Order: sequence, then C-alpha cells, then structure tokens
Amino acid sequence: MAGTAKIYKSGDLVFKSGDQPDGMYILRKGELQVFLDQGDKQVVLATITEGGIVGEMALFDKQSRSASVKASQPSEVTQITVSDFDALVKQIPKWFVTLMGALSARLRQTNERLQKAEAGGGKPMQSAQRLLAVLDLVWAKHGEKDDKGKVVVNKKTMETVITETLQENPTRVQAFLKILADTEILTNASDPRKQAAWGMPNRAFVTQFPQFIAEFRKGNPPVPCLSESMLKVLQVAATLAPKNPYDPATVPFVQILPLLKIDADKIPEWKKGLEVFNFTGKSCALIKTSDGETLKMVKADIGRLVKFHQILSALSNQSF
Repeated sequence: MAGTAKIYKSGDLVFKSGDQPDGMYILRKGELQVFLDQGDKQVVLATITEGGIVGEMALFDKQSRSASVKASQPSEVTQITVSDFDALVKQIPKWFVTLMGALSARLRQTNERLQKAEAGGGKPMQSAQRLLAVLDLVWAKHGEKDDKGKVVVNKKTMETVITETLQENPTRVQAFLKILADTEILTNASDPRKQAAWGMPNRAFVTQFPQFIAEFRKGNPPVPCLSESMLKVLQVAATLAPKNPYDPATVPFVQILPLLKIDADKIPEWKKGLEVFNFTGKSCALIKTSDGETLKMVKADIGRLVKFHQILSALSNQSF
C-alpha cells in the first residue's frame, strides 16, 4: 500500500470540516494544522509534525470530517485513499476492524467535546486557569527589572510564549491579556530596551484568582458569574461597607436599592438575583436580618472581591 504523494503550499487546504472522507494523510515533510472556523477566525486544535497522521478516523467510521486541515508551511504528504485502505482491511480480522471503529467513534466524540470547549462551549475558567498558570511561568522566566527596579515582561514575548506553550489561539491570548489590562491586573510598562512591556503590581493574583474561582464554584452555583445587575449590587455594597463600624460589615439590600434607582416593579426580580451571593464564599455572603436580604462583607477583601468578579464576568462573556 504505497499511497499517493501530494505536495501542498503554505496555506493550502488538505480537507475541510464537513467533507466526505477521501482517505488519511501521512505527513512526510512540513507541518499541518487542524482547525475550526469560528466566525471570522480560525481556532487551531492541533499541529501535526513530520511522521504524524490526520484523517484516519474517517477510514473506520465513514463519517464526514470533524475539522479542517491545512498546510501551515510547505508540506509533502502520502495519501492513503479509502479504496487503498479497504483493500488492506480485507486482510485484517473483522474483530480488529470493529474495535478500531469503536475507538474511532469514542475519539470523535472526545474531539467534538474539545472543539466545543475551544469554541467557547466548554468551561471558560479551565482555559483561563491554564493561561494564568503559564503567565506565572512566563513572569518567572522572562521577567526583567525596568529602570525603577520593577519586574516587567516584554509584551510580544509574553504573547508568543503563552501561544506556543498552550498551542492557543493568539486572538484568545490577546483578549485574555486585554481583560487583565482593563482591570489593572496588568499595567503598561517598558522593558530595559524601552520596548512595550507588561507590569503586574500584584503577582499574587495568579494564585489568588484561581482560589477565588474555586470558592465561588464550591456550592455549584446555577450561573458561571455574577450578572451585570448583581455586579452593580456588589459594587454599590462595596462603597457602603466601609461606612459600617463593624467587620465583617453588613449592607442591607434596602440601602442599595435607592442608589441603583430600581423601579418598584423590578424589585422582586432583583431580589431573586441575589441568590447568587449564596455562593460567593467567606468574603461576601447573603444573610437575613431584620432589614431583609443583607450582604455580609469582609472589609479587607472588598476591593479584591469586586475586581475578581469583574474579571470573572469578563472572561465568561468572552466565552473562553
């Protein structure tokens, strides 16, 4: 079974998602990328290097292509066509063919779940936590002291290392870094060569934020993050809590209402939304007092709590 030799230029498609199977491809030279089209961008699922194989699942289950493949650099492949493979299968025990078909079906299901996760249909915080873990490593390895003695990392270096380490879509990495910049976790700086760099005033964020996520999800909340309206409730409560003489401070919802200018007919709807604060952990909890629904907040944690919820909401809305 010699197969057919084919040559692709950089950017050429080998096959598209949805195509009927025409065989599998063995990469002899170059590099291939497995990807999905998501709107106007491509999400890279895998990079195939010399000696790798793509398209083999379809030879067993005869299903249409689950992803697209293109040459990311000039490449040479050997195509094993369906007819070539069928001729070989006649020499293989039927039980082995059945086994391979079952394994292919399981692999395809797993692949589809991964694709959904990459496209934003999975758990966004898992992706964010992976990015944070690599961000911390980048800081340790590539951090340099600027002229003020503060540790910074060149912006281009950071994006490149995170993208290559995780085989992540560059657009998603850029969006992730922008969220951290918008919430002032990352700040604009210059490296020793006067090139654009990132500073991180509080490096503890990379460990504190995942802990915050775990705490928020501990009670298996019905929503991935605070809604826009509940984030406003938290922000107003954060401005009122320091005025309370006690710590933890209590802020009744009736004190928050006037500042939010909520219409009377909308109050029941907003009160229902307060249930999410049952899952915010020790720093902020929903309790019942003589004043009704009340937020109990640890003063030292308020600023960090608000910022973390802002980041959580932004990440969830970005569908990482």
